[in-house]
Amino acid sequence: MSQFVAILLLYDLIVFLGAIVSSETAGRRRETTAIGVLFFFSGMPALVYQIVWQRALFSIYGVNAESVAVAVAAFMLGLGLGSLLGGWLSSCFPRQAIVLFGIAELGVAAFGLASLHIFHWVARYTAGSNLPSTIVFSISLLIIPTMLMGTTLPLLVEHLVRFSGRVGYSVALLYFVNTFGSAAACFFCATFLLRDFGQSGSIFIAASLNTLVGVTAVLLGRSKRAKSAETDVGPPVPRIVEPIFPIAPAMLIAGLSGFMALGFEMVWFRVFSLASSDRAPAFALLLSTYLAGIAVGSYIGGKLTEGKAQTDVLRIIGYVMLTAGAVSPYLAPLIATLKWKNISFLPGAVGFFVTAALLGSVLPLVCKLAVAGGVRAGRDVSFVYVANILGSTLGTLVIGFVLLNHFGLRQVSFQLGMATVVVGGVVLTFGQRKLTTSPVRAIVAITIALGAVPLSLPLYSGLFEKLIFGASAGSVIPFAHVVENRNGVIAVTRGGAVFGNGVYDGYFNIDPLEDSNKVVRAYSLSAFHPAPKRMLEIGLSSGSWAQILANHPRVESLDIVEINPGYLKLIPQYAMVKSLLENPKVDIHIDDGRRWLLAHPGVRYDVIVENTSFYWRDHSSDLLSVGYLRIIRRHLNSGGVYFYNTTGSDDVVATGLRVFPYGLRVLNFLAVSDSPIAFDKSRWISILGQYTIDNRLVFDPSLPKTVDTLAGYGALADSLHAPPTETGLETSESENARLGNRLIITDDNMGWEWR
Repeated sequence: MSQFVAILLLYDLIVFLGAIVSSETAGRRRETTAIGVLFFFSGMPALVYQIVWQRALFSIYGVNAESVAVAVAAFMLGLGLGSLLGGWLSSCFPRQAIVLFGIAELGVAAFGLASLHIFHWVARYTAGSNLPSTIVFSISLLIIPTMLMGTTLPLLVEHLVRFSGRVGYSVALLYFVNTFGSAAACFFCATFLLRDFGQSGSIFIAASLNTLVGVTAVLLGRSKRAKSAETDVGPPVPRIVEPIFPIAPAMLIAGLSGFMALGFEMVWFRVFSLASSDRAPAFALLLSTYLAGIAVGSYIGGKLTEGKAQTDVLRIIGYVMLTAGAVSPYLAPLIATLKWKNISFLPGAVGFFVTAALLGSVLPLVCKLAVAGGVRAGRDVSFVYVANILGSTLGTLVIGFVLLNHFGLRQVSFQLGMATVVVGGVVLTFGQRKLTTSPVRAIVAITIALGAVPLSLPLYSGLFEKLIFGASAGSVIPFAHVVENRNGVIAVTRGGAVFGNGVYDGYFNIDPLEDSNKVVRAYSLSAFHPAPKRMLEIGLSSGSWAQILANHPRVESLDIVEINPGYLKLIPQYAMVKSLLENPKVDIHIDDGRRWLLAHPGVRYDVIVENTSFYWRDHSSDLLSVGYLRIIRRHLNSGGVYFYNTTGSDDVVATGLRVFPYGLRVLNFLAVSDSPIAFDKSRWISILGQYTIDNRLVFDPSLPKTVDTLAGYGALADSLHAPPTETGLETSESENARLGNRLIITDDNMGWEWR
């Protein structure tokens, strides 16, 4: 899977080496190489920080859509403000640009080394805060380092323009190498960095890179100042020789291109998430592909337009956006078709790479039009760059937070494609308030692009079946229900199987006599807890488990925390769980489970139940780590039990037994407590006989199947005294002796997410 992304990165490397070799003189080649290498390595830690810092914020404030949007917006806000600061510094201190760049890198390194400690300290006082507070705290935590990161591009543009005299070339090269560095960092995160070094180790490596770049830049800058002082002659300041395009429309174009680019990324991430069964490395590989495309597009676009007239460059921008808009709606069906044909879907990433490259070329081309060489080059670039960042931020929020919540993947792909085509058409036709190309040629190009977008819509038929089931999709009946919102995609088969974000998530089933979903685990509660009066369930899904727990004869109240409100649209359509939403004992909260617990520190329960998803899924360790289990422990009454799904992972079991002194495995579920856990067979069978749901006995003694089912339950209880099996019971003493040394899941190592 990763080898295809490695090939794309290798292509970027070849382009970078070609850019160095093509420098006109040996002196320019040395200067370009030095600045290019420094900015490449500057881009690497920036993406490591982004991934780790956002992950740390999610652990504090949750991974619900609101917290994700806030974290992304806070990061982008800092970059935008930093860009403006860098532009101001570059115009005030043009000869100190490299030194200032080095100081910014050292500042980022200093914050990076302390960042996780700062986040953990802040978490003690702010974890679980409401949305307005989350916004304030996230911005406060990220504003300083992200501003320092944002200053770097305008500073180095100022220096390179003074040296080369070419604005378009300088912006294209610097944007290319920095984004290429970020793409490489994403690839390393996906393949080994986060897996082998965890969050703290990755941060240390990133800070070390910042330090190396910062020290080198400061020494290089001071060396150049010394040479300049000896000769009393600085580098020549180039004259303004390029025609000037108004800065305001240039910023608008840059902002719109950023909006479209990040909107495409949001759509592509959803496609990759479904196709990869919601794996964390898949997102990092997609981001690596996307950034590699943005990077190489920025350089090639700038290189191919060297020496071209202003109207030619503007016309190229229009054609680029027309092409990107026309192609983009076909990429989701391409990935689905590859998986359906049992072909690795990652080669389809080439399509994402090319489309990203097209959009990546827009920023340097716009700078080529609107920014003149001279002492204000860095400042003017900062204006265009901040517009691009603002557009990118709005793209993330509007597409990911609003449009995907109301329209779904098919419609949003269509809307983005059409919007990009329209913007490209406007740029192509009216960019200078006059025609920039042949009217006939422009009309033909726009017509073809506008026609291509709706032609993609029929290809979305069976999209989710293909993405989720792959080669077996041809024999699968179409989903009975599909719910799309900003939290993801929920799909339900006609047989009642539920798939959340492409991964099996259970069944609509509460009948122990027809147990398709191992509901014996839900019914087993009375065997090891005598009176679970107050109960919490984290994760609603189909509502089947909640229906069973809410109707337990001893339960007086059931709080449910579910991150995706889409399940509330499905539950009323299934008679077996419909009454759950009207049960007076039930209170449903739409929130991230970890965030909700942190926001309610004084709440205690007799039993907390969590039918956790697979241990290898993205963000799964947030609900499996030592840190999370300690939070759970603080919310249990004396003698309380936490009962959760290990999904067959011995590492999950070992982690639970590291935090709690007592445990009992029930099939693939683990019950843990601060008090000894006793399995009472007679009490269990007695309470099962009292179970009623919707005024119907669950274990009707008049039915032969009931007798067989209860006999099976009795055999399960007796397995506690037999050698342990996957389908039986096992005490914590036996588990500790059997497991030996296992991976203990922490927030830092993130368990199996990156393995």
